[in-house]
Amino acid sequence: MAQQARARPWQVGLALALSVACVRAQPAMPLQMHYQERPPYSATGTSGEPVGLLIEPLKRALQRAGIAHAWVRTPSQRQLVLVQQGQGPDCGIGWFRNAERETRGRFSATLYQDRPFMALVKTDAAAPPYPGLGQRLSSGALPLLAKEGYSYGPLIDDLIRLHPQHVVRTTAESAQMARMIEAGRAGWMIMAPEEADALFASIGDAARALRLVPLPGVPPGQTRHLYCNRSVPADVIERLDRALLER
Repeated sequence: MAQQARARPWQVGLALALSVACVRAQPAMPLQMHYQERPPYSATGTSGEPVGLLIEPLKRALQRAGIAHAWVRTPSQRQLVLVQQGQGPDCGIGWFRNAERETRGRFSATLYQDRPFMALVKTDAAAPPYPGLGQRLSSGALPLLAKEGYSYGPLIDDLIRLHPQHVVRTTAESAQMARMIEAGRAGWMIMAPEEADALFASIGDAARALRLVPLPGVPPGQTRHLYCNRSVPADVIERLDRALLER
């Protein structure tokens, strides 16, 4: 019977090194870039890929950094679950930073800075007796419609926490929220003026009953970021940040 050849130590070492190299060479799962239908920030274009104020700088940065990725259309609340509770390489596009979110995920550098918030109200709504944001909320004359799980920035978030009895919470998206204002289910909602044209176009005749008004005392617009699950390596976020800062 033929004797089995015994592998020499250097052969074993070489085979082990090659197997490790092969494992390392396997491509990691692409980053899952979750966007929502929210023009002009993000929306599905005619080619089937997303477009918008948030998407274009992100596309350029991903290409510069050489980061593999896939676009996924995902509602905002589902994005939060994937980023904060999931295990995959998931990133939500266009999120505001706040202290609580910082503990549960990783943020990129800025994708876009909003213009200052405005209030969406019914056209026939009387001007509030206290036009300042804090006074408007504390008076309770017109309940605020606020999106569940959404951040309006530190100042507004703190004011909302101080006056929960004057806030109506909802998980609805912006178009449904606007229809709720038009139907009288709440007095006003906070929105970025960038969204106004697309929002009014999406709700048809209901737009005639609504208008945007300034909010005296609001801070400068918030910055929007990529918000990623902690399974996304910090060095990947750093590469993306460098690419974003090059624009």
